[in-house]
Amino acid sequence: MIPELEQKYLQLSEPQKDIFRGYGLRQIKHFVELSLPKIEASLPENAQVIGVNSEGKVQAVHGDTQQIYLWISDQQWQPSQKPSQHVDLKEDFFQIWRIFNLEQYDLIDLSHIHRDFLEHLESHTD
Repeated sequence: MIPELEQKYLQLSEPQKDIFRGYGLRQIKHFVELSLPKIEASLPENAQVIGVNSEGKVQAVHGDTQQIYLWISDQQWQPSQKPSQHVDLKEDFFQIWRIFNLEQYDLIDLSHIHRDFLEHLESHTD
């Protein structure tokens, strides 16, 4: 278990709490440490990752043209004509990763922590 889990959770902004609840610590660690380096290495020139859209696709934007790109299943960037209305921001994933010191944990050790914590939290707020 992560020490001071509740105190760390309380440090999160509302969007970060939504990411914590929706993705869990295991997926956040996987995204930050494994997926992002590979994804960012193949970005179109002058583009940067914004975050993960409501369809679960990583979204990027070109700095000059504002062209939106989506990371698609065959592992390439595809231009998109419509930006997603909601994007879970890359910076929020990194902030959660830092607050919970996820670099020091193995992925397998993070599998059920967020679910168990949220169940505990819910049972104490009823």
